[in-house]
Amino acid sequence: MAKGFGVAALVVGILSIYVPLVTIYVIWLALVLATVAGLLGDKVFPLATFATCLINILFLSPVTLAGLAAEREAGGSAHLVITIILFIAPVAALIIGAVKSKKKAVQG
Repeated sequence: MAKGFGVAALVVGILSIYVPLVTIYVIWLALVLATVAGLLGDKVFPLATFATCLINILFLSPVTLAGLAAEREAGGSAHLVITIILFIAPVAALIIGAVKSKKKAVQG
């Protein structure tokens, strides 16, 4: 089940490269799926999805990054805050999963 969510997250992350107008929402979906995969125990696909989405938003979709910056300059930062939280979430899920598996190994 974890690998399924991980593969789905990576596929959606790659698809976000090719979606021009709603890129940020597709990236959010990919990061949510990566977080779920990380919480379920997958390690490879959440990291790959995180890297794919980060490269996409920084280098491949400058319009999306400019839109986030323009929104912040206009006084609203809801999309930027959500994006930052969702980029932190897969990494936090991997840390939680590692601690959980370490506890299980010590107990068992």
